[in-house]
Amino acid sequence: MKRVRQVVVVLYDKVDTLDFTGPHDVFGVAGYLGGDFRVGTVSEKGTPVTTVSGITITPRYGIEQCPTADILIVPGGLGSRTEIANERLIAWIREAAAKAELVLFVCTGALLLAQAGLLEGLRVTTNRTAYGLLRSMVSPQETTVVEDVRYVDNGRIVTSGGVTAGFDAALHVVARLCGEARATEVASRLEYAWHAKLDIRRAGTEDVGAIRGLLVGAAQWIRQEVGLMQWREERFSETYVAEWMGKSEMFVASLGGRTVGCFAIQWGYEEIWGEQNSEEAGYFHKFAVSRECQSMGIGTRLINWAEGYVGEQGKTRLRLDCMGDNPALNRYYVRQDFTFCGRYDGQGWAAHLYERPIARCSDAKPS
Repeated sequence: MKRVRQVVVVLYDKVDTLDFTGPHDVFGVAGYLGGDFRVGTVSEKGTPVTTVSGITITPRYGIEQCPTADILIVPGGLGSRTEIANERLIAWIREAAAKAELVLFVCTGALLLAQAGLLEGLRVTTNRTAYGLLRSMVSPQETTVVEDVRYVDNGRIVTSGGVTAGFDAALHVVARLCGEARATEVASRLEYAWHAKLDIRRAGTEDVGAIRGLLVGAAQWIRQEVGLMQWREERFSETYVAEWMGKSEMFVASLGGRTVGCFAIQWGYEEIWGEQNSEEAGYFHKFAVSRECQSMGIGTRLINWAEGYVGEQGKTRLRLDCMGDNPALNRYYVRQDFTFCGRYDGQGWAAHLYERPIARCSDAKPS
C-alpha cells in the first residue's frame, strides 16, 4: 500500500496569503497526481483567521484535533511577529516539528521556529526585511542566517525566503521525496516557472575540465572552511578525472546550462568495505557541488537521484565512505538518513562507512 504523508499548514491572523497557499497548492497537486500527500490546515483554536491581504480562512483543525504531521509547513506574515509571544502555539509547533519527518518554514515563519528553539546548528533564511530580527533571536555561533537565496535545505528542516520562494522550497521537497519528474509536472500544472530543474547525465570527455574544477573547488573549501586537508588540489589533474571516468560511471549535473555538481557510481568497493562489500549495493564517490549553489539543496537532490539510479539497476542499498576526521560532512550524511556501518583505517587517515536503503519513496526515480 502506498504511503500517504499528512501535510499540515499552520495558520494564524495576519499570515501572508501566498506564504501558505503556494506550498499548500504544491502539495495538493502533488497528492492529486500521486495519491501520496493529504493536505490540511490548522490554527490554534480552529476558528477563522484573516490573512494580511484581508482574506478570511477557516482552518480544518484546531491544534487539539490536528492529526500528526508528516510534513509541517509554517508560513510567515506580519502576524508572525505577534505569534512569537503565543506560548501555546509555539509549544505546539515545537512538539509537532519533533514528530514530523520534514519541516518547511516560509519567510518569517522562521521567527516562530526560532522562538521554539528549533534552529540551532542550521543554516537558515527568511524574508529579506527580517534578516536582522531573525539574527537577534538566534545565537550567531549556532545558527547561520543566509541572505539572498530562495531556500536552504538542512535535511529535515528546509527554510525559504519570502512569499513565492515558498513555491520553490515546496517543489524542492516534492522533488526530494518523489523525484524531479513529479515536481516538474506540479510546477507545470500550476503554471509556475520553476527554474530549479537539474539536468543530470552521464559525463563525457567534454566534462573533464568542469569536473576537475568542482573537485578542486571542494578541496579548497574543505581546507579553508573546515581546516582539513581531505583532498589535495594537485591530485585532481585532468588525467586523474579521465581515469575515474574509465573505471566508474561518472555523472554531472547542470542548472541553467552551468555544471553545478558531479558524482561517480561504482558497483563494488572491496578495498574499503572488505567483507562488507556487496553486489546488492551501489557505491557513491567523487561527490562535489559548486560552492555558489551551497544553499540550494543540490547535494540532497544528487544523492536522491543516485539512489533512484542504483535502485533501477536492481540494487537495494546506496553506500558511501566519508573522511572520519570531517565531523561536519559526517553529520550531513546522517541528516540524509545514512546509517553508520563501520570504520576503515588507512595509513594516517580513516573513513566512516555509510549506507541507506533504496526506494524510500515509491516513484523516486531519475527523471
